[in-house]
Amino acid sequence: MRMKRFAAILAASLVSLALAVIAACGSSPDAQAPKIKRGSLIPGIEPKVTAYLRTWPLGSDEAELEKEVRWSAEQIHGEYLGEIIIAFARIDQDDKSTIVFPDVPADGSWDLWGESAKLKKIWPHLKQNLSIGGWGAEFSDTAYDPDVRAIFIANLCGYLERYDLDGADIDWEYPVGPDWGQEIKSRPEDKDNYIALLTELRAAMDALGEKTGKQYSLSACIPGSAWWVTKNDAIAAANIVDNLKLMAYDYYGGWSGATGHLANLYNNPADPEWGGWSTAQAVDVYLKAGVPAEKITLGFAFYGRAWKGVEDGGANGLFQKYAESAYPDGLAWSQIKDFLNGEDGGYTRYWDDIAHAPFLYNGDIFITYTDEQAIRDIAAYAKEKGLGGVMVWEYGHDMDGELFNVLNESIQ
Repeated sequence: MRMKRFAAILAASLVSLALAVIAACGSSPDAQAPKIKRGSLIPGIEPKVTAYLRTWPLGSDEAELEKEVRWSAEQIHGEYLGEIIIAFARIDQDDKSTIVFPDVPADGSWDLWGESAKLKKIWPHLKQNLSIGGWGAEFSDTAYDPDVRAIFIANLCGYLERYDLDGADIDWEYPVGPDWGQEIKSRPEDKDNYIALLTELRAAMDALGEKTGKQYSLSACIPGSAWWVTKNDAIAAANIVDNLKLMAYDYYGGWSGATGHLANLYNNPADPEWGGWSTAQAVDVYLKAGVPAEKITLGFAFYGRAWKGVEDGGANGLFQKYAESAYPDGLAWSQIKDFLNGEDGGYTRYWDDIAHAPFLYNGDIFITYTDEQAIRDIAAYAKEKGLGGVMVWEYGHDMDGELFNVLNESIQ
């Protein structure tokens, strides 16, 4: 999920549809609760917002990432959140039952579980789950063999108990892929093996809960695409998990043939790429497939994507051809704010009234992103549809919590 490449999938997805979510580590000194509570959380009201929280360095460009600076518990604005999902744990390439953390420094320079423990003391209400998978992570061999699957599940439950976590998230992208193929290893049996994995994990977590006295949550990630429900058992998955986290973003990116919106709420018919796509359409796909609205957690993108060499085309660069991608690692909200404030690049902000999406353009570079206005519109839509909650990819893009504040207020 680090930065999903769903837009490349969506084009063929629509055509196809038309034709037919351990290791030990030391503890850290206890953290003290803040003397002054930050933010605007109403006392007694638990936020409905989930955020994925990265294990790799903060930043959105190579220079920042090379600094190897990771989040600390004191930086997390828990007043805006009800749940965080630590991302990612992975399945070992050689031992398919073993869980590893490739982005956590082996030298101990950053203590993931120490920070997690501090976070619990600062924000006791904040649930902490562990996500296994992410873009490019393979589950097929693990899920295929019942014995390997059982050991994997036992290992995962071991992490939940050892570090006092509250649940697990399976981010398998994807069990059965689209007709045109996918990058990760998969097999036709993965449709059933995916459900077996979720079923057995749910049973093991319930059994662990009887021992610990906790009620563990289980979620799974699904793409904001049309093909997934035709290849995988969405209803069975929804019946097992507490919620399905809909990754409603990356409709456009460096893989696209033209510029476009990253996470627009509605479709703009002027979109030349396969007629366009939108969050509303993605939600409708799952609702029509029979997934209960309350089982869908709607994803928000707190980052941006960009292209350069973009002509105006009479549309301020929207839906236009480009020379190459700009900012290939994505843009954090802090960077986008600099553009909005006129501090860099000479950008003008535009708003697509049809798609309900903002964009920036300076005559050469086009940037698609999510801002306060878009957040309010998408949150209103989620409430109107009776969806079960909202989630954000990813906390590191909004370390000051500005967009989280808006989202928390909008979704209550």
